[in-house]
Amino acid sequence: MSTSRKIPFADNKQFDLFEGVPAASKGVKLQTSVKTGRRFVACGAREIYLGSMRLEDYLKHANQRIPLIVSQLLDAQDWEPFEQRYAATGRAPYSPRYMMGLILYGVMQGVSSLRDLEKLARLDLGCMWVAGGITPDHANIGRFIVMHEESLTQGFFESLTGSILKASHSNGKRLAGDGTIIEAACSHYKLLKEEAVRERVIKAHQALEKAPDSKVGQKELEKARQCQALFDERLAARKIYNGKSEVFISAQEPEAVVQRLKRGRGFAASYKPSVLANEDRIVVAHALHASSETRVMATMLEQSKRTTGQHAAELLLDAGYFDNPVIQCTLDREISLLCSPDKSSEEVEGEKKFRKGQFQYDAIQDLHVITQTKPTALTRARRIYAITSCEGCALRTRCTKSAVGRRIERYPEDEARDALRIVMQHPQARRILSQRKVMVEPVFSALRRCGLDRFRRQGLQAVKREFALHILAYNLSKAVALLWGRLLLATIYYFLDNLRRTQVCY
Repeated sequence: MSTSRKIPFADNKQFDLFEGVPAASKGVKLQTSVKTGRRFVACGAREIYLGSMRLEDYLKHANQRIPLIVSQLLDAQDWEPFEQRYAATGRAPYSPRYMMGLILYGVMQGVSSLRDLEKLARLDLGCMWVAGGITPDHANIGRFIVMHEESLTQGFFESLTGSILKASHSNGKRLAGDGTIIEAACSHYKLLKEEAVRERVIKAHQALEKAPDSKVGQKELEKARQCQALFDERLAARKIYNGKSEVFISAQEPEAVVQRLKRGRGFAASYKPSVLANEDRIVVAHALHASSETRVMATMLEQSKRTTGQHAAELLLDAGYFDNPVIQCTLDREISLLCSPDKSSEEVEGEKKFRKGQFQYDAIQDLHVITQTKPTALTRARRIYAITSCEGCALRTRCTKSAVGRRIERYPEDEARDALRIVMQHPQARRILSQRKVMVEPVFSALRRCGLDRFRRQGLQAVKREFALHILAYNLSKAVALLWGRLLLATIYYFLDNLRRTQVCY
């Protein structure tokens, strides 16, 4: 026999047809901010009823704790930076606290479309509570996101995440970093090659000559030139790295870089978002670059310091971060870096030639230096090592085909790379690094489940805003899970303690 919990819609008698009904709000309700003195529209969730029961009581009876916990965390934030951006006169805008509640609660539910958020505010009971009963249209929601872009990616993220860390008794001593590739909103069927990029500029210029005053023509020429500039930049970078594949670019979204997607889905215009997460999988820093995970590491480490109040003690990364700037930025901040070494020191089965990393540098026997160069505007400082006694060596065929013997270039940063390889040979270091996957990789899995399998906005700045909102919503979801788990655990301990005391009394 199964039982189900009944949710009471009213604790008292049914309302009389003409008496006892909660008074309806007359007109728009305004509240005045204590800090800024600015007036904002805030309907008030405590005045919402279901029958004769307040919405708050209904959510508690229905065991819907998510809206209640989210509201508590948002109420504790300082909204003055948001409020200062509004004029002191004119029509009262919606309260930033409730607008942010609507957006973040919607993203937590997998709703990121502005029109769907507008609908959610009118139909979802949990959203009504978090959003204070306001019902903005999709245009107002979009303008709010653009207006507060800087706070979403920096100040508000750091403030809210700091509150979540404090409430959940979490910290940022050990962090794990990772990045992924997420497809851009533009179509991957409309990519341009070099000839098409240059032809587009010519056609736009010719069209503008026929109609010099056309704003549409001026805008098209500007877009075509921007697309060509980005294309030339990527083409030059490809030539530096001896890339043989063709370069493509999206005419709709030139800031997105055509790169290989995850899970064997081919190539498409996309971006690379990155995060730093702690042992409780709370994201303490995030960044987004068009094509690089390593270039944003220093920025994320500084953000994690602002969020947690101190630099991390340990940073766990995969082999993709075995890069000189990443190693250097952790050394500058005295952070213990544990990173899987690159494959230059591994012997690959079937490979005929020894890699540079398979040679061991002996600082004491630093003898066979044949060339030493100083840094220039285009090159780094380096030493070239060689040996002339290669004749008769049994491994010569696997080492070099050169008549003068094998030569190895060594750069100043190679010392730090070698030291990191030695550290990663220790079993304890490998054991700690094995925690990286469970700390950070589930973050992107959760984001994809909430709908971030492809960006919905176009352009680098818009994509950064979108990713920041997803990270904020993700951290709120983690906070709900951690706080709800601690509450359940405390309830179990309380029940067991009462049971023990009862048994002692008997």
